[in-house]
Amino acid sequence: MTTEELELAFKAHAGELRSFLYRHLRNNETAADLAQETYLRMLRQPPRKPVLNLRSFIFRVAHNLAIDHARSRGTRDQHDQGMAYLYEVTGESPELFDVVASQRELESLGEALQRLPAQCQQIFLLCRLQGLPHKEVAGQLGVSVSTVEKQLATALDFLRQCLQR
Repeated sequence: MTTEELELAFKAHAGELRSFLYRHLRNNETAADLAQETYLRMLRQPPRKPVLNLRSFIFRVAHNLAIDHARSRGTRDQHDQGMAYLYEVTGESPELFDVVASQRELESLGEALQRLPAQCQQIFLLCRLQGLPHKEVAGQLGVSVSTVEKQLATALDFLRQCLQR
């Protein structure tokens, strides 16, 4: 399967895929992120065997990502409950722990951002921090909207991996 075939199939089902993910996750941002992650995952690991129903395959990958997301969220919830218990036992201020944890996360994010390729980093900053639409970012940088989407997906995947470590 070529990248072009995959891209055409993904574009044909992108709206339906985001709706599908939203129904499972009840969060538009997470649904959009997981839709991009689905595309990125399929680009990185195309199917080894011919796929008879590409739409079904795309939705299976997205469904598996949604399950992984739900599991990791459950793990975070358990962690948060454990931290709440720690606050009760130690009598420490939750705000102090939150400030320290936030500072560490920001430092990790800053270090990870510096490791991104320049164009990927610039697209991430324009889209996520300045909130510019993909089309506007593409115009500013002189690249296609598809390039913006791919680079943003790459950045999000890389940053997510760095922050999970």
